Amino acid sequence: MTLTFANLAALVRLTLTQPRAAAAAVMRLPLPMAGRWSALLLMATLSALLMQVLTMVLPPVIGPDGQVLEPVGPLVWAGMVTVGMMITAGLAHSVGRWRGGKGEFADAILLIAWLQFLQLLLVGVQILLVLVLPMLVPVIEIGGVLLFLWLLVNFVAEMHGFRSLGLVFLGVILTFAATVIALSIVMMSLGVGL
Repeated sequence: MTLTFANLAALVRLTLTQPRAAAAAVMRLPLPMAGRWSALLLMATLSALLMQVLTMVLPPVIGPDGQVLEPVGPLVWAGMVTVGMMITAGLAHSVGRWRGGKGEFADAILLIAWLQFLQLLLVGVQILLVLVLPMLVPVIEIGGVLLFLWLLVNFVAEMHGFRSLGLVFLGVILTFAATVIALSIVMMSLGVGL
């Protein structure tokens, strides 16, 4: 599939209407491993740029002591997004394989990069709404989280060849909870406050 605006728009529509079919189409893209890593890094970079725009249009965040909290810088944000996508891809691959799936890590990287692209589109919508209808921003944020979860479940199911979306959903939730607990323990042992 040639990467044109029309093909990209069609793939976005397919993702929103038939996420498993879209996941299969993404996995068929003839990208070498270096290209998949590049896609992931590009999404992290675009995410950092969009977050900078978002912090410029949103009102400043006020801390509990009344001080204005400084936004995270673009390099730090890009690093956090990159690490987050790598962890998500690694868990989607390894936990699915552990449960009998047939997915490949290269496909996990590409699917997570595509998922991040869709999130960037939502952030773009959010930026427009902040300027036009700011009261709808919380609805878009909640909708974005639910959409991310729904697409992730479908992508993992398609990548590994799982039939039950319910079981994949349960696996995603349990994996997320275990990861949060493990990271919390690591951070506390390093003396980093949460």
